[in-house]
Amino acid sequence: MPTQSKKVYLSPSSLYAFIDRAHDKHAQASAYFRYFSEEEYLLYMDVINLNQTYEIIFKKMSPSLAKDFLRIVALSDINILTPEESEIKATFKTVSNYNSMDLTFSEALMAVVASKRNITTICTFDYLHPLYGLNTFYLPI
Repeated sequence: MPTQSKKVYLSPSSLYAFIDRAHDKHAQASAYFRYFSEEEYLLYMDVINLNQTYEIIFKKMSPSLAKDFLRIVALSDINILTPEESEIKATFKTVSNYNSMDLTFSEALMAVVASKRNITTICTFDYLHPLYGLNTFYLPI
C-alpha cells in the first residue's frame, strides 16, 4: 500500500471556513485542522492565498481579525511559499492553455506551486480544477 503524503496545500476557502465560526463548513474545517495537528501534517500556502484569505477576513469579518490572522500565521507552522519565476511562467502557460474559462490565476498558481514542490493534496471547499494530478483533501474514514 502506497504511503500517503503528509503535505497539504491550504486554499483560502479552507482557512476562511476554519476562522469564521458562522461559516457552513466551519465544523468540517475544524475537523481538518485538528486532524492535521494530530497526524503532524506539513501545511503550505503561497503568498497569493495568504493575501486572499486576509482580504476575505478583512471584508467579511473585521480588519482587526484580519490583522490577528496574519499574526497567527506568522507564529504557526504553516509554510509560506513564494512562487519562483519559473512557476509564474508555468502558471501563465497553464491559464492560457486550459480549456475552461473559470480557472483563475491564483488557482493555477496554487496548482503549479503544489505540483512543483511535490504536494499532491489541496485542502479546499471550492472546485479543484483537474491539474497536475492534484487531489482534494478528505478525512480518512
